[in-house]
Amino acid sequence: MKWVKQVPVVDSDWWRICLMPDLGELNGPDPKRQHIVDHGFIRAKNGKWVLWACIRGTAVGRLFYGWMGDSLEEGPWEPIGIVARARAECGEQTRPDELIGAPFFAQFDGSYYCFYHSGDDSCRGICLMTSEDGVNYTRRLNEQGRSMLIPQSGRDAMVLKIGSSYFAYSTISTVAKDGWPRGFVIVRTSKDLKRWSDYTVVSEGGIAGNGVVSAESPFVVELDGYFYLFRSSSIDFNTYVYRSTNPFNFGINDDSMLIAKFSIKAPEIIHFNGQYYISDLADFQGIKLAKLRWNEDDCQLSPDDRILKIFES
Repeated sequence: MKWVKQVPVVDSDWWRICLMPDLGELNGPDPKRQHIVDHGFIRAKNGKWVLWACIRGTAVGRLFYGWMGDSLEEGPWEPIGIVARARAECGEQTRPDELIGAPFFAQFDGSYYCFYHSGDDSCRGICLMTSEDGVNYTRRLNEQGRSMLIPQSGRDAMVLKIGSSYFAYSTISTVAKDGWPRGFVIVRTSKDLKRWSDYTVVSEGGIAGNGVVSAESPFVVELDGYFYLFRSSSIDFNTYVYRSTNPFNFGINDDSMLIAKFSIKAPEIIHFNGQYYISDLADFQGIKLAKLRWNEDDCQLSPDDRILKIFES
């Protein structure tokens, strides 16, 4: 394996890939609070690109809306419509508001997967839908008839296959008994996408913050022997990138692995035909894309000096 330290750089202007749809009777009471937020991309079997995003602030709570397009570099894409809503019979939250969030797509061994979060008061965590064509998805139910795949695993999941194991990264938000808020990224692993390990905290604290929304929308990229964690903060609406040789550790109250900061929120990273792309929630009214370049890192700064440079940028 080639071991090369790299740094991600946005390498183009941004373009809009989707727009806020008219939901008709499901439009929320306040248009300013109806937002397109966490989202996921996949290239379907028919060669089309599919985008699902969570829309919050609707008349029923949160739901999934879809778009389809021919090219990552041309938009806006055509709306598909509402593609999923929370279902109580599958153990998902429907009261007081519907809760379904953060779709993440992956393709493993010819099948398509959509990981997302929901759950009722008895159990919240990561749920699963599957597809044979990448366009039409159905919930994969467990023995209890629920869509829950990984209980007590928070929200904003993404799943990466490393070797023969699947790594499910997600966000945990909690408040301690003394009232102090805490947010961090965890990972669980599996050999079969059914039985999952206990969790490991992989990132927490540092200049990205410590509050409940300080470690959101984790996304991990494996490249040339290193792992890159993109971690978003709703405290300052920046995304911080950490580089590590260990997918179980990107720094706990430690920014020595911090290499970049982007003024964007909840990005997804797409690699297609040798080109990387990065997404952004932008103004919450439509997802944007830009090209992403990886530069070889020849920086000779000490970790402390690097952190200071990133903090001041």
